[in-house]
Amino acid sequence: MCRHLAYLGDPVSISSLVLEPPHSLAEQAWRPRRQRHGTMNADGFGVGWYADGDPVPARYRREGPMWADESLPDLARVTRTRALLAAVRSASAGTSPGAAAAAPYADGTWLFSLNGKLMGWAESEPAVVRLAGRLSAAELLQLQSRSDTALIWALVLKRLRAGEQPAEALSGTVGDVRAAGGTGRFNLLLTDGSVIAATADGDSLCYRHAAGGVIVASEPSDDDPGWQEIPQGSVLEATPAGVEVRPLPVTTGQRGTTAMTNVQIDRRLPEHFFEASLRADVTAGLTAIPKSLPPKWFYDERGSELFDKITLLDEYYPTRAERSILGERAAEIAAATRASTLVELGSGTADKTRLLLDALRDEGTLTSYVPVDVSESALLTAAERMLARYQGLTVQAVLSDFQEHLGLPEGGERRLVAFLGSTIGNLLPAERAAFLAGLRARLRDGDALLLGTDLVKDPAVLVAAYDDAAGVTADFNKNILSVINAELDGNFDLDQFEHMAVWDPAAEWIEMRLRSSVDQVVELRAISLAVPFAEGEEMRTETSAKFRRAGIARELAAAGLSMRHWWTDARGRFGLSLSVPA
Repeated sequence: MCRHLAYLGDPVSISSLVLEPPHSLAEQAWRPRRQRHGTMNADGFGVGWYADGDPVPARYRREGPMWADESLPDLARVTRTRALLAAVRSASAGTSPGAAAAAPYADGTWLFSLNGKLMGWAESEPAVVRLAGRLSAAELLQLQSRSDTALIWALVLKRLRAGEQPAEALSGTVGDVRAAGGTGRFNLLLTDGSVIAATADGDSLCYRHAAGGVIVASEPSDDDPGWQEIPQGSVLEATPAGVEVRPLPVTTGQRGTTAMTNVQIDRRLPEHFFEASLRADVTAGLTAIPKSLPPKWFYDERGSELFDKITLLDEYYPTRAERSILGERAAEIAAATRASTLVELGSGTADKTRLLLDALRDEGTLTSYVPVDVSESALLTAAERMLARYQGLTVQAVLSDFQEHLGLPEGGERRLVAFLGSTIGNLLPAERAAFLAGLRARLRDGDALLLGTDLVKDPAVLVAAYDDAAGVTADFNKNILSVINAELDGNFDLDQFEHMAVWDPAAEWIEMRLRSSVDQVVELRAISLAVPFAEGEEMRTETSAKFRRAGIARELAAAGLSMRHWWTDARGRFGLSLSVPA
């Protein structure tokens, strides 16, 4: 996600809006208070402002985090403006790096920012293709960066050039995205120096109107009681004279309308499961010797975005290797199973699932898809993608922790259960045995398990995959501390911990650890816990087991499963096995 703000009113310094408030945009770049998805906005920033007598705004944009830029404070201190749009960026996977991708985007008198993301943009999902089809070849060639923001800005700009008013152009664009089957979060912000328009559709949005002017922002920059929160599903239009807020028009294809009628969500988790589970895991892990944290807590919005970036790194081969196997063998898997229902454990947003669904559809057996995940937003994203792609498909989403509350849909049809990504490697041996035995107990004759497993190989290759040169995995590892800070009112200082990736040849797994660089005490106020760390003390945050074919077969057999097929990628780095009840 991102944070952004726009201002219209009496001339003020840029610094007074962006840097000086107690909860300024610069602070929101690393410590937002109301951001619903993610905790860090450090992939770029920009400020656009209007000078007296000049209707065309100036812009200052940079690739790095706002708080680290040495030139901005001087520029912001001496520059006064009557109108401004500023933003800090958290880049979605597959989008362009660099200053050109940082908001505000501009054309003529207009400045624009997106706080959100269009799901499936990097993979050219059908909805994205349909949206791009609304633009001419010339308009596509003129996109201002390779990003979802650039595509949405081009759609807004097309409406503005056709004569639509700002709020109408924004709400119409959100409607176009929803009608095309697009999913995501679409807080759009637009100004021409005389009016501000914005949408609240997926994340927080507020405004403050006073005699000196009006500010519209992702969240309040101070504790002034005059801030008003804008309801979700709203479009705003503001000038110094006043603010108007009205509902966004409902468009066929939006969540809750026709496109979602075939989705059922089966909630298997007890009330307050996540809060209780996090508290229990953190208390147990941080009071143990040695300390440890379960890897499932990496994945807030920021963690998911970082992992998406990891999968694109040169060093990180597993995603590409598994995808290559599925690309070559999906038809064979479909023919061997003739499954009517595909159940995907830990589905996330189901990026690789289409290969299996396509093959089952072509086999003529596919009727339903069951994504299973702990994230309801991920389940809805997966469901919306698949409903848009497969006509007549029934989607039954299961909100569940596959280790504790796994449930498979009942019915007489054949089921293919897919557990991909070598996620099973994050379980310790006893946990794997319990999980496989529990899964086997829920399988019937005719069902099958498709299991993805990363394989033992050169330790140098393995370590590099978990300790990349760009440091993305290090940021991902440290994100678990950000999650704990946000959820348990903690004060982990991420800069005081170092990322480590270590190969254990006896256990044949990679351990990710965080090493304290100083003697320190961390306080988690929500659970009244003070945690001492000695300088050099290491805390395990993940184990990622690597497998051999014979060992996988033994573990499956011990659970009552018989391996019938085994495939690897061309370089033998990753394995897919297909097993049935013995």
